[in-house]
Amino acid sequence: MRPIDPQRDMGQVADLIEMAFSGDLDRTGRRMVREMRTLGRMGWVGWALSRVLLPQSARPQGIVWEENQRIVGNASLLPVKGYPRRWVMANVAVYPDYRRRGIARRMVGAADELAVKMGAEAIYLQVQRNNVAALSLYHSMGYLPIATRTTWRRPRGLPWSGTGRGQSVRPRRASEWTQQWALAERVSPEGLVWPYPLEPGYFRPSGLGQYFGREAKLHFVRREAGQLVGSLSIHGSGMQRFVLLVDPARHGEIEEGLLSQALSRIRARRRSIVMDYPADVAPETLRGMGFREQRTLTWMMRSYR
Repeated sequence: MRPIDPQRDMGQVADLIEMAFSGDLDRTGRRMVREMRTLGRMGWVGWALSRVLLPQSARPQGIVWEENQRIVGNASLLPVKGYPRRWVMANVAVYPDYRRRGIARRMVGAADELAVKMGAEAIYLQVQRNNVAALSLYHSMGYLPIATRTTWRRPRGLPWSGTGRGQSVRPRRASEWTQQWALAERVSPEGLVWPYPLEPGYFRPSGLGQYFGREAKLHFVRREAGQLVGSLSIHGSGMQRFVLLVDPARHGEIEEGLLSQALSRIRARRRSIVMDYPADVAPETLRGMGFREQRTLTWMMRSYR
């Protein structure tokens, strides 16, 4: 077991990631693995190019397990950009022939220690909800579940015939952003978009947007009895990310109105859409609006504060 050496390990780590997570990799992930493998064959030249061509997630720090000059296990560490005390553990994998030997546990422990030495106060990871063995391993090492979310996607080209009317949904007023923020703090304190923490900047109107009478992001809200009980924010310009927040007391009842309004406003047929939403909440509503489940992940965290 040793720290990863990107100059010589990148290709073998790419092979291991592809073996372990092939069913979960999207187009971007598959392309990243191909590029890691190609640059890994180029030695130090590939390592230098990777610092320019690959995202941080494709050139992580972390721990590998090596036997007979072959990397058979990996646990990657990634700093969260802009949050030096917040780290992510990812791509924990061991080849099948080497499992049940405690390799994963030892790599995770070593990766934890390495992250703390580099200043981590909290380490986050995601694991498939049905991966009982992994959930048990992480829990035994001090990781606690903080959320379980399903990633939903709506493909580009899918028609949308809804009107976007009804159910008391309307565009958010700039003055309502603090109520939107308060709703997010109550229903999604762990964060909105993995792996970043919850921030008021997701909702606060930008100065530039206010100056021109519009905001950089679209927001829709639903109010009942003077309270904001639902919110949908749209981020991105190509593939769009929906951030849907609903008071738990209204789960399964108001999602359709918020989504209908948003889909009508963005010309949904021309856009692919991704959204994370609490697992097992309003699945039939989402399917009926063209969304399809991609995966359900449990978010876990270990604090060193």
